Amino acid sequence: MAQSKWKWRQDDVDTIFTVINQGLMKKPYWVEYHDTYEDGTPVWNGEKSVLWNLMEQAYPEERAQMMRRMLARMEELGGLQKGTHQQKLFAFFQKYFFSVIDNFSSMLYNEDGKLYEQMKLAMLQGKYTNDTDPLGQSLGDGQSPEVAWVKKRIQYLQSKYSFGDYDAKTAEGAITVRTSAQADATTNSIVLRLTPAMKLYPTIAYGTTVMRGNRTDAGKACEIVVDINGTSDQQLSVKSADYLLDIGDWSSYVINGALSIIGKRLKRLKLGDRDRQKVKILISSLTLGNTTSLEQIDIQNVSTLGGALDMRGNFRLRKFLAGGSSLTEAHFADGGALEEVDYPATTSYVELKNLDRLTNEHCNTEACAPNVMSYFVSGCDALQPIRMLTAIMDAQAGQTPHALRYIRCVGFNETFTDGRMFDKLSQLVDGTYQGIDAEGQYGNDPYPVLDGTINLTTGAYRDTYDALIQHYPKLKLNIAKWWIRFADPEVKRICVENWDKDGDGELSMEEAAQVSSIGTVFAGNNKITSFDEFRYFTGLRYKEAGLFHGCNKLKKISLPGRYPLAHTMFASCTSLETAIFPSNMGPSEEELYETFSHCSSLKVLDFPETFTGTVESSSFRDVTADLLFRSKTVVKFKSLYGWSMMYAGAGIYVPDNLVGSYKTADGWTNLKACIRPLSTYQG
Repeated sequence: MAQSKWKWRQDDVDTIFTVINQGLMKKPYWVEYHDTYEDGTPVWNGEKSVLWNLMEQAYPEERAQMMRRMLARMEELGGLQKGTHQQKLFAFFQKYFFSVIDNFSSMLYNEDGKLYEQMKLAMLQGKYTNDTDPLGQSLGDGQSPEVAWVKKRIQYLQSKYSFGDYDAKTAEGAITVRTSAQADATTNSIVLRLTPAMKLYPTIAYGTTVMRGNRTDAGKACEIVVDINGTSDQQLSVKSADYLLDIGDWSSYVINGALSIIGKRLKRLKLGDRDRQKVKILISSLTLGNTTSLEQIDIQNVSTLGGALDMRGNFRLRKFLAGGSSLTEAHFADGGALEEVDYPATTSYVELKNLDRLTNEHCNTEACAPNVMSYFVSGCDALQPIRMLTAIMDAQAGQTPHALRYIRCVGFNETFTDGRMFDKLSQLVDGTYQGIDAEGQYGNDPYPVLDGTINLTTGAYRDTYDALIQHYPKLKLNIAKWWIRFADPEVKRICVENWDKDGDGELSMEEAAQVSSIGTVFAGNNKITSFDEFRYFTGLRYKEAGLFHGCNKLKKISLPGRYPLAHTMFASCTSLETAIFPSNMGPSEEELYETFSHCSSLKVLDFPETFTGTVESSSFRDVTADLLFRSKTVVKFKSLYGWSMMYAGAGIYVPDNLVGSYKTADGWTNLKACIRPLSTYQG
């Protein structure tokens, strides 16, 4: 300084930092030499100075170099050895300006404020005039606004003079990639559209060349054109990413290798596009640093991007689009603001926790459904995770083994109109699926974890319900009605066609119980093989002859309670092997004429104690099955045309105390060799 013709001297410092000549905190952090206020007046009184205007025009680069030397020297004087350039420069102001504020008593600021109050009173009384309201000049120590102003000013000046975080040599705080010319050689340039979070000069470095954009307002895009040198691989660096809201659309840039994104104010990251033809980016992995403000991530059709993407720190993320990428895992913030997810086909993990804004309409798992291995959904109030789960299971139908193995679904309340989805859930207890505990550990639960409520506005199968409740005690099921599960589709068809009152394509237990007459809908049918579900027709009021006459393929049937046998009921059912009678079987008020005639395949007929009807001689024509009569009195016999009992079997079992009575009873004497005590039956 001793040899210099210039000497630094502080003068008129009442206008320092935010304060203007009128003593108001009005000066913006981005103010430059030729800036004006909204009314068009210059910010600086020296705006028209011939000397300074000529120096500005004559030495533009020298001025910039001098400013960079000043900033570098300020960093040295600040004394901060580690940290960013922003922090080092602020340390200078803290040391030489803000630290001395503590040396001034608060009483001084109070006394100073009184003077402005007195001037305000004087102005109101007409004793004092000024172009500025005195109260607006009462600023106290002004520390808080000045600190904020200085911090922004430091960032702004760095961007204007390509210093520190905006220097080509500085990698800290920058997004750095390797890029080359377009693969199809359609262009050798790319256009970066950078949107700053505050007013500054967006800057990039291409190789060792700094490319500074125009001064750009916060929230507005600045375009910087980068000419690519042939097809050579070159480093591209976006400076001070923490102060950017958006880095533009990178889907068409030829960028290779691993990509690391930082920027605590970034709101959007667009690396892909819905149109596969537009995507030329070739990154293999993506890492998110301090990107806590991100709201949108688009990596659609970035086919080279695989592995896992950790977004558990991105609580503000609302939209994640990854369809067409090769990501295997996507981890979101627990309790974040996520509203839309599009999973790629390669994803094997679906993990969604406490995302109360996410809905099924905007959670697309269609592409990845065949490949999902782990499914963890908890506390997503607007989501229907059971519906998603069953869709995934449908997509894996036919897989051997299925990809899905681990399931945890908690905190749901869903309503369904199709009870058949219950059958899908029942598959979860077949031993091929396991649970996930609350900490995300596999294998601690032998069965999937289901904890929530399912409401059915229609029917469901009771056996499925029982299986689910047995394994999932925390699962609450509200069922409108119980459907009958028919083993024989032909029987189901006939029953639905005749007695399905509500038209849901199923027959409920209530509907079956309301049937008063079967009629002849089954008689002569040569397709039905099984009718165990006949036991649910508890409302039958009439003895009906020939109900199943001629059903020569029928093998098994179960009768409803209190329903009596009737004439020719099972006549010529030559394939019938099993007829199950309920314990409360009704008595037969008339003879069993031809009831089981020609049922040559029967194994056993076990008549309960309540059966007190009359057996007619042709009731068991050609029957070889064992006959068990449990009535406490001898079952009556009636001969037809004087015929004896036409029974072809070898065993008639009756209560032990009635063996003698049967052997001497009318109609039974010719079969006395077959009559045996019930206690000896071993069938």
